[in-house]
Amino acid sequence: MSRLFEVKPAEELLDAEFLAKWQERREIDPLSRSVLRAILDRFIAEGGPVKVSEFPAEARAVIARLDEKDLILVEDGQIRVAYPFSGTRTAFVVVLPDGRQRYAVCAIDALGIPVMLGQPVSIQSSCHHCGEPMELDVGPDGPVGGPEVMVWVGKRGDIRQKACASI
Repeated sequence: MSRLFEVKPAEELLDAEFLAKWQERREIDPLSRSVLRAILDRFIAEGGPVKVSEFPAEARAVIARLDEKDLILVEDGQIRVAYPFSGTRTAFVVVLPDGRQRYAVCAIDALGIPVMLGQPVSIQSSCHHCGEPMELDVGPDGPVGGPEVMVWVGKRGDIRQKACASI
């Protein structure tokens, strides 16, 4: 059967400039890493967005740096995005093992949540092409299912923008 689209492994889709930006993000200092972990814990426990004012003053300066590095998105005094989580509704609902729902920024982020949490989740979305509802169970080791499961990755725009706003 011939496909209407080209199938490539992830390695062929990686962009050197994008990878360099993520390498820089990985090299944050221990305090920044600790504050980011606290933010992610809040998104996991409560959802989002999270008010910056609820953090101590020392953490607020770190939050500003995390925002500059595009590890989170701060708008109107609230942390609206802490990758992979969105504090507002998106097309990617992640159902945690206890039934709580969280929103992922994108499909790739949704697939990363079970790895990050070390537990299985269910991802609910719909096909961007036909609108058909989809549900995918994903464990820490990847999708649970057959080889018919695939992710479409499009070319990303200007990487100088916030990743969540660069559609």
